[in-house]
Amino acid sequence: MAVYRFRVCLEDNEDIVRDIDIKSSQSFELFHNAIQEAFKFDNKHEASFFVSDDYWRKNREITLRKEDLPLDADEIKLGVEPKKLMSETKIASFIEQPHQRFFYVFDAKVQWNFLVEMVKMVDENPKVNYPACVKSIGNPPKQYKQTNMAKEELSPDLAMAGLLNDPELNDDEIYKKLDTGEEGVEQDDLDNLEGEEGEDEFGQEESEDDFNESDSQEDFSGDDSHD
Repeated sequence: MAVYRFRVCLEDNEDIVRDIDIKSSQSFELFHNAIQEAFKFDNKHEASFFVSDDYWRKNREITLRKEDLPLDADEIKLGVEPKKLMSETKIASFIEQPHQRFFYVFDAKVQWNFLVEMVKMVDENPKVNYPACVKSIGNPPKQYKQTNMAKEELSPDLAMAGLLNDPELNDDEIYKKLDTGEEGVEQDDLDNLEGEEGEDEFGQEESEDDFNESDSQEDFSGDDSHD
């Protein structure tokens, strides 16, 4: 039986690569699971393969979930071909050329995009449990990034933690981006605080007249000491 070797890499970082061998008779769902395992993702979100041309343009879609099969009004108007279901579609059914390409999208909200290309056919090894990752280059990215999450989904502490870990932001930018919903200290409040610094323990300010009177008493007592 034919075994296809696919090279899978991140669209925005082609230095992170996984080579995956899969039998021609196996399904796209098994291929999807193998990619998830190879990149250490949690396999908890929607996903689709798109049959692609040499320029990575998306064509026929092969989706993971049955609920994503129906076409919306815009897709129908554009004449989009009906989607296929991964679990019911064999890899061999969409191999049209020696270097067949697929565009793989996982978690549409975050848009993890992968470029998938068949690099060659290999002999089946009876000792291998297919699909199998046979080559791994580069550390996988972190699936969840706090700075990519919507601000309203994060508590102030988590939002600050995510921003502090961003090396491209300085302190001013961090506090501009972080909105905790708490009111800041107004300038009038700062002015009032500065005014209170000169008050004595009874909450009264020491006046200039009191200061002068104190000086006069010291001078008078000093005169008595010479008598």
